[in-house]
Amino acid sequence: MAGRNSQVARILSLLDLLDGAARAYTVNELHEQLADRGHEYDKRTVYRDLEALSQAGFPLQPEGTDQNAQTWKLDRSARISDYLVLTARELFALYLSKGVLAPLQSTPFYEDISRVFQKLERHLGLRANTYLDSLENEIKFEPGPQWGLGLNAEILETVRAACAEGHILETLYYSANTKTERVRRLGAHYLYYAKGGLYLVAEDLADQKVKMFAIPRMKNAVMTEEAYEGEVKTPEVLFQGSMGVYSGEKLIEVVVEFEAEVAPYVRERRWHSSQRVTALEGGRIRVNLELAETPELYYWILGFASYAKVISPPTVADQVATMANDTAKRYQKQGA
Repeated sequence: MAGRNSQVARILSLLDLLDGAARAYTVNELHEQLADRGHEYDKRTVYRDLEALSQAGFPLQPEGTDQNAQTWKLDRSARISDYLVLTARELFALYLSKGVLAPLQSTPFYEDISRVFQKLERHLGLRANTYLDSLENEIKFEPGPQWGLGLNAEILETVRAACAEGHILETLYYSANTKTERVRRLGAHYLYYAKGGLYLVAEDLADQKVKMFAIPRMKNAVMTEEAYEGEVKTPEVLFQGSMGVYSGEKLIEVVVEFEAEVAPYVRERRWHSSQRVTALEGGRIRVNLELAETPELYYWILGFASYAKVISPPTVADQVATMANDTAKRYQKQGA
């Protein structure tokens, strides 16, 4: 998988160089610039990548017959129809985005998404589609979390309409916290896709708090004639201190230190916009975050087991320790 990932990165870098070039490049120049970007491989591989892109339908043609002096230049765009023009990198991204959307397979709108891609691919031409087909054997995608219960298409459409029209929504909803089912009157804000699930962000009119409601837990949904006039909270405001779908009010600075064994994995990812990473001795790192105390924060820290230690604040350290001890007790009982 590492080789395939490096191939994707290499081809994207090559397309980036050619797409933004004001002039044609020789293979020697491309090889040097790719090396500056961290892609260490021989010139023959550059030739193979260029020829593969050209054969795949990208608007890329060599100029000149002398291989040493031959130059390559990429046309700025590829025309799919009179009304749709995509750049070369956008064509490559088309395949990548199709794979990323795999978690939506159990949703009622995945069929619609598939038809969009089919229409695009019909206009790409035979060579481009042959290239896209070959990528299926070279690049694979982790499917990610998917809905186990699926979605009701009628409920989803009603919820979407309430968001669009700005009306109050009534739904029979099952609460995972209280383990109860009752009718909720909601001031719909917008649909929110997160962690492999689709949610409705809405004001619960019973307590006038903005909350997340999982669409699969709705038994029915009716859009009323009543207009909702509450203030809509954007995701940037609602989830500014969150690592997922839980929101919190008070932001605190959380400091966690990670052992060298997991430091590269932690450093390479952007867990939150406030993240700051500091290198420590022995390959260890310290991560500072501005977050609210939510269950997802605890789950994230516990996911690294003994390789993570909360430095501050004490409230987070104590909660993580309590949850870790409770987990250990569960396994002790199993072994008794």
